Amino acid sequence: MAGPLGRQEFMDQTGTNLFRVKEYNETRVLDIVRTRGSVSRRDIAEKSGLRFQTVSNIANRLREAGVILEEPASAGDGRRRPVKLRLNERAAYAVGIQLSRSSLSVVATDFSARVLARASSDVAASEGPSVAVSALREHVGRVIGEAGLPADKILGAGIGMPGPTGPKIGRMLDPSFAGWSGYPIKQELERQLAMPICVDNDATAAALGERWTGVATNVSDFVYVYLGSGVGAGVFANHQVCRGSSGNSGEIGHVSVQPDGPPCYCGNRGCLEVYATPQGILREARGVVLRTSHLPGEAGSPLPDRAEDVIRSDEPSYHSVVEAVGDRLGRAVSSMVGVLDPELIVLGGPTVELVGDCFRESVVRALHDTSLPVRPLARVEISSIGADAGPVGAAALVLHDTYAPSMQRLSLA
Repeated sequence: MAGPLGRQEFMDQTGTNLFRVKEYNETRVLDIVRTRGSVSRRDIAEKSGLRFQTVSNIANRLREAGVILEEPASAGDGRRRPVKLRLNERAAYAVGIQLSRSSLSVVATDFSARVLARASSDVAASEGPSVAVSALREHVGRVIGEAGLPADKILGAGIGMPGPTGPKIGRMLDPSFAGWSGYPIKQELERQLAMPICVDNDATAAALGERWTGVATNVSDFVYVYLGSGVGAGVFANHQVCRGSSGNSGEIGHVSVQPDGPPCYCGNRGCLEVYATPQGILREARGVVLRTSHLPGEAGSPLPDRAEDVIRSDEPSYHSVVEAVGDRLGRAVSSMVGVLDPELIVLGGPTVELVGDCFRESVVRALHDTSLPVRPLARVEISSIGADAGPVGAAALVLHDTYAPSMQRLSLA
């Protein structure tokens, strides 16, 4: 490949004939159809502020392109009901990839981001680009085959990686991963997979997934806190994803919550990521075993091997460890809420699968303790996507980039 291609140029060269939604008004109408599930042209006009005839023209174009479908009109009480529009879930497909510090996960999704096939392995970013990309290519081929995706309807693949990343240049910027500095993963995957690739940090990707198909579908301003082998936050404001000047806003994991705490690989001490991860919980629990006389460790029993053993234990001191981590998380999230004023906080990622309710209570408590009395409290919810948050969010990178309304499209219209 001579150089990175633009999306349309790449799709033309790979033979895909999918309808391309370019105009802001088209994406706005499509977004309303997608988020409402089933909606009339009249309702779309009222929601969007567009003229009815404009909506009708756009809807007809989207229907003719196969992106949306019409539902038969009903007449239950003798009056003809308006024709409803809904998303054609088979209009397009995407692949989502999550490459983390400890594993690799891949999913194939339909247009609504519903998972059709998944694959995972213990291959991690820490094993270097050649090993990771080889496993990734194999997994992508597997999920496409299992889901039976038609090649001409695959929009592309998204990859969520541990932050910081360079979304515009398609590279990982995290200095803790040997061999990745300067590695052009976007260009390399486009060459090996022969499809467009979107790259972003895993927290932003997960936030996009929640916006596309989860509890934040109809929310304009929210923060998604991603808790996995690292900690990050994806931010939406006024329906737009906020990436920052370098594409790395929301690096909440490196906010110091304990100035004299353990060192973090970033160079600071007591970062949230040092505590609010499985390895952090395990380290804190082992410290308790070594300092406390009434735990089994005092009698020669082994220290806990997994964070799950700590989280699910009936030992009160272990409960205190998890609660202390939750309190640190709550304080950090509360600070973000004070700055961003979101309507909703979503907690997601693999760690939330283990300890979500406890962490949710900690965040709610911190918000109650610190929020201004004149400001309504942000809701705090657990992600509805579950363990697939990372790869589904990565697939949503592609769907969102292609079809979601954005200020960039408005400025180019």
